[in-house]
Amino acid sequence: MSSSTFNNKLPNLKHLNYLLALDKYQHFNKAAEACFVSQSTLSSAILKLEQQLCCQLLEREHKRFIFTSHGKQVVALAQKLLLNANEFTTFAQQQGCYNSGSVNLGCIPTIAPFILTDLVQACQKDLPNIELYLREDTTDNLLFQLEQGEIDCAIVAFPIPKNNFFSKKLGQDDFYIAGDKTLVNRFQASLDYQSLPEKSVFLLNEEHCLTEHAVSACKLADASLINSFSASSLATLVQMTAFHHGVTFLPEMAVNKGVGKLEGLLIEPMKGEVYRDIGIVWRKTSMREATFMSLADVVSKASLSQ
Repeated sequence: MSSSTFNNKLPNLKHLNYLLALDKYQHFNKAAEACFVSQSTLSSAILKLEQQLCCQLLEREHKRFIFTSHGKQVVALAQKLLLNANEFTTFAQQQGCYNSGSVNLGCIPTIAPFILTDLVQACQKDLPNIELYLREDTTDNLLFQLEQGEIDCAIVAFPIPKNNFFSKKLGQDDFYIAGDKTLVNRFQASLDYQSLPEKSVFLLNEEHCLTEHAVSACKLADASLINSFSASSLATLVQMTAFHHGVTFLPEMAVNKGVGKLEGLLIEPMKGEVYRDIGIVWRKTSMREATFMSLADVVSKASLSQ
């Protein structure tokens, strides 16, 4: 077989990108707009893919279509192939200088506001050739974006629901109890949650992993103590706690940035080892481990205790 014949059977990466867009939007026109091409160009590319791969990717009926079961498998493989192609290109462009190029970094909302300013300043000093692009989102969303190649790495709190990534612990973040002075002092004296009134403990809503980590680390087992009105952010959480004269748990990095002070909460460190681990995760297929390890060192030095 000649090289030209072989090359003709290799799919065009741009066409694979069109295929992923079609899978995402499930609409030819919307997919074409997202790819900045005409609908006819995208349709022709999908047809050419089917011819090159000798398989049916779509079942078409008038203006409607569905992906075949084989087509869905091809989409999954195309996603991995494009991820590897992007990793390959980035690796080649670095030319052995791993502390250069752009990094799309995700971070969860209970960490991002308290470390990113320090992180950006530290990167400008220690990693001046790295262009840092930041995205804040929940753990589940960031892990999905990481799998899809939308971000390169993410700073999260461990443990995480998926363990199919490489990771490095950055440090630990101690928990503080914060709230009404009487309730905080009563708990600190007894270390018994039963000393607190029912529904006096306020937490973030469940999409924030801080709630799960706090409940687990603080060994808060009695659900009757938890108020049913959950907060969407730490700012709302401290306001709710202050208004209702309750108690809550705050991470040290938030306390160090003054969270809860303006609301007049009494904030005290939890007795014993009560903390969450903070770490950075990235795809196992990534060729940029050295870059992420350098970034991890900067985060640890700038924002976290070991």
